[in-house]
Amino acid sequence: MLSSTSLSIISLWILSSLSSTVAFSIVLLDRFSLCLNIPWAKIAFFPAIWASSWQLISHASPVGHLVTWSPVTGIASYEWVRPLFGAWGINWLVGAYAIVVAELVGAWFIGPVEDFEPPGPLIPSVVSDADPQPLTSKPAFPKTTYHSLLLGTALLGLTLPSFFLPTVPTFPWSVSSTPLPIGCVLPHPSQPDDGITPLDRFIVESRQHNGARLLLWPEGALRFENTAQRESAINRVKDEIKGPIVGVTFTEPVPPSAGWTHSRDGAWRNGLVLVGPNGLIAEFYKRNLVPIAESFSLTESKEKPELYEIELHGSKSHKKWTPAPPYDRTISLTAAICLDFSSPSIFTSLKSRPTVILAPARTWHRDVSIAMWEQARARAEEAGSMVLFCDGGAEGASGVAGHGIREPVQFGSGSWTRTVGVAWPFNQNRTLHMWGGDALPFGFVWLLLGAGWATQALILRRTLGESGGVTGSFLRLRELVDKIKGIIRRPAPSVEGEQRPLLL
Repeated sequence: MLSSTSLSIISLWILSSLSSTVAFSIVLLDRFSLCLNIPWAKIAFFPAIWASSWQLISHASPVGHLVTWSPVTGIASYEWVRPLFGAWGINWLVGAYAIVVAELVGAWFIGPVEDFEPPGPLIPSVVSDADPQPLTSKPAFPKTTYHSLLLGTALLGLTLPSFFLPTVPTFPWSVSSTPLPIGCVLPHPSQPDDGITPLDRFIVESRQHNGARLLLWPEGALRFENTAQRESAINRVKDEIKGPIVGVTFTEPVPPSAGWTHSRDGAWRNGLVLVGPNGLIAEFYKRNLVPIAESFSLTESKEKPELYEIELHGSKSHKKWTPAPPYDRTISLTAAICLDFSSPSIFTSLKSRPTVILAPARTWHRDVSIAMWEQARARAEEAGSMVLFCDGGAEGASGVAGHGIREPVQFGSGSWTRTVGVAWPFNQNRTLHMWGGDALPFGFVWLLLGAGWATQALILRRTLGESGGVTGSFLRLRELVDKIKGIIRRPAPSVEGEQRPLLL
C-alpha cells in the first residue's frame, strides 16, 4: 500500500538518489574496459556489468525494480525478450544501445584517428643518397567503432521477431480459447456518516457483477481486529455473493497460529484470500513492504507465491458457456500484492505457468499507480500470463495486462468486468525465464562476453602471431619490465678520447 504521501515521497527520493549514484558508478566502472586489448571485450563489458548491477540492486532494494533504471515502457520491439531472459535481457539491450551510441557519436565527434608511420632517424645518414621520406598518415576509425556498427546491426535484427509474433489479445469466443469474465470491485468513495461498513459496500458492489468468474477487491479493502471478524467476513462473502470467485483483501494482526516466528509482537499483515461458493480457497500475504510507510507497522510474509487450480463449470442457465466442449475447464491462479511485483523473481518458484495473476494495489498518486501497473504487466509477460490489476487509489489504474493487452481499463473508482480470452488448451509449461531464474541470463550475459573475447583473441593470435592478441599483450608488458630493470642495473659507460661523441 503506497498511501502515505510524505513518507512514500521521502522513501522514493532516497532510493532514487541511490539508484542514480549506482548508475554513475557503473559508468565509471566501464573505464576498466579501456585496459582490454580485444575490441569485442571493450564493447561487451558495459552491457554485462549494467545488466548484472541492476539485477543485483533489484534483489537488494526493498522496492525492487521500481526505482532502478530498467525500462518497462517504450520497448515494444523487444517485449518478446521478457519471457526468455526477463529484466536481464532488457537491461543488457539498454547497455548495448548505450555503447553503440557512445562509440558512434564519439567517432563522429573526434573523427578518424591518424596512424602515423614510424619516422626515420633524426639525422639522415651521410652515406645514403636517398631523400628522407616524408611522414605519412593513414586516417582510420578505431576497431571498436566497426564492432559497434556490427553490434548495432545485431540490435536492429533483434527487433524482427516483434513483426511475426502475435501481439493482439486472444479472441474470447473461439474453439481454441476459453472466455473468462473477470473484473475489479472498486466502489465509489462513501459519504460521511452514511452508516455503511466497508464490507457491506464491497458485497453490494460485487453482487452487481455476478456474471463474472473472478472478482478482485483492491488492496486493504477491509480491516480485521481479530480472527473472528475475518471468519465472519469470509462467511458473508461466501453466502451473499453467488457465482464468482472473490479476492478479498484485508489487513489483520498476525495471529499466533500463523507461525510467523519473524513477526514482531503486535504487528499486522497485509493479505488476500480467495473465497468461492464452498468457502476459502487460497491465501496470499504481502512480501515486499514499502520502506517506512509500511515496514514499521506491518510484517512481511516469507512464503513464496503458490499456484491454485480453479475449476470452471457451466451454470443451469448457461450450460454451454464455451463455443466448444469440454464445458468443464480448469485455470490456475496465483497472486501478489502491490509492491511484490517490483521483485524480479517473484514467480520463478512456480512449478507451472499461471493462467491469471491477481494484483490488488492501493497507491496515492496516478504516476505511482502507472509505475506499479507497468511492473505488474512486466512480471506477467515474463511468466507468459496475464494479470488482473485493481488499484483502489483515488486515481489508481485498473485493468487486465498481458497477452497483447497493455492499457488499463480505467483510472479511479467504479467497478467493471471484462471478458478475456485464454488459449485452450492452455500452455502450462514455464517460460525460459521462470525455468532459469537469474542463473541462466547471468551465465548467458557473461558467456557472451567471454566467448567473444576468447574467439577474437584466438583470431588475433593466429593472424598476428605471438605478438598479437592477449599473448602479445603479456609479452610486450614483460619486455617493458625487462628493459626498465636493465636500465636500473646497468652502470653508466665511461667515455674517453675518440670515443666521445662529436655531437652533444
